[in-house]
Amino acid sequence: MITAYVLLRIKPGMDRNVLRNVKKLTQVKAVETVYGEYDMLFKVEIETLETLDSFIFDTIRTIIGVDGSTTLISMEVPSED
Repeated sequence: MITAYVLLRIKPGMDRNVLRNVKKLTQVKAVETVYGEYDMLFKVEIETLETLDSFIFDTIRTIIGVDGSTTLISMEVPSED
């Protein structure tokens, strides 16, 4: 299982539309609207890098109002034990 965090830039006036559509997606586990360089942050849990790639390009970036995205893939740091 891959966990990733997606940051979205949203076109002015489209925040509610994007939020409504993102919340419908089963891969999205948490979503927040934020201030600053990005407008929305959400956590995704997905099976493979290939499905993550498809999810971002074919699902997220096609939502009307999404202006751009940045995806951060979470990783575990090996312990020093």
